[in-house]
Amino acid sequence: MTEALSPWVSALQHTHQLAVTNLDNWGDWKWQQRNAVTKLDELLSYFPGLEQDGWLQRIGEHLENRKLTVTPYTLGLIKVDEHMRPLANDPFWRQLIPDWNSSPITQALGYDGESENWELPDEMVTPICQHKYDNRVILRLANVCHAYCQFCYEALRTLEKQTVKSSMRKQDWLDTLDYIRQNPQLDEVILSGGEPLMHSDKHLDGYLSDLRAIRPNLIIRLHTRALTFNPYRITPQLVEILGRHDVTAIGLHIVHPREVTEDFLVAVKRLRSVCPILFANIPLLSGINDDYETMAELCLKLYRHGIQPHYLYHFMPFSPGSQAFRTDISAAVALVSRMKRRLSNIAVPEYVLPHKTGKYTVPLDLIIGQPTLERRSDGEYLQYTNWQGQSCTFPE
Repeated sequence: MTEALSPWVSALQHTHQLAVTNLDNWGDWKWQQRNAVTKLDELLSYFPGLEQDGWLQRIGEHLENRKLTVTPYTLGLIKVDEHMRPLANDPFWRQLIPDWNSSPITQALGYDGESENWELPDEMVTPICQHKYDNRVILRLANVCHAYCQFCYEALRTLEKQTVKSSMRKQDWLDTLDYIRQNPQLDEVILSGGEPLMHSDKHLDGYLSDLRAIRPNLIIRLHTRALTFNPYRITPQLVEILGRHDVTAIGLHIVHPREVTEDFLVAVKRLRSVCPILFANIPLLSGINDDYETMAELCLKLYRHGIQPHYLYHFMPFSPGSQAFRTDISAAVALVSRMKRRLSNIAVPEYVLPHKTGKYTVPLDLIIGQPTLERRSDGEYLQYTNWQGQSCTFPE
């Protein structure tokens, strides 16, 4: 926590009359979770202007079966107008509050609360362990999060109040450890959820100890959204645990450059002190980050602070909010192509389609024409379009 109250903390005190008098309380990640907004009437107390324009009714319809959690830290980042209504295009508000109009479910994209979009049954070798790709497994350590993105690609696990997904039990963990031991082709274990950092330090220490005991050279990766919604979770104690167990990589899930706050960067600095690889996975969301200026600003901010933009995810089918957040593939290709022309390659994420059978990298020359390989008497020649839009032949 910074030495003085951050500007958004002071603003939150002023506009929402939240009693934040103790810096130790504000910077305590558990305090943030205990004081999070979880009900519609609580949300109204912070944003009384919601009673206008039918917002409450729209939000309430979506939240009948879905969870709501917004930490005080995040509340302070939401911009409001003079009537204490959140700005309609505020990126935090749009991610966390489902205020879009309902529309009929479409077969290809709509969320129906049942259709599986990633965890195929034959891949779930235990209730918490998914083996989709050859050399790695992903462990679903939790079904809960610091805050709930209303577009969540794991909505069946995290967003539904009555989830059909199993919560982790001790026997599930023991069975998962046995599976990893019995499959020496596994190079990597990915800790995810939900939010794995919702577990206590003690529990995380135990899980990492169990994994590290299986094989000293096992690659351990952890995915988290904590830095956006509760950056105070990255405590010195947690950092010590991650370093002691040689966690190889940490994936930060992020959407918008405004998420990169002072406290976000304090957490990044702590993680960089013990973890060799920090990268970002970015969902592409219409009206939030699908324009060049926003995406370029985000990726450059990440790159500048030692975080590599890794994947840019197209909106996943059967996820909530498709009518509000889905973009066209052609528009996404144009966006990433423009970034490729103007930014360092290391600052440009790989654009992928998250198909339930596995990710697919979309070729950026999809629109302008695929490269062609020609075999001549003196060897192979590749014809392609370069970063300036010029037709080229290699090796000529």
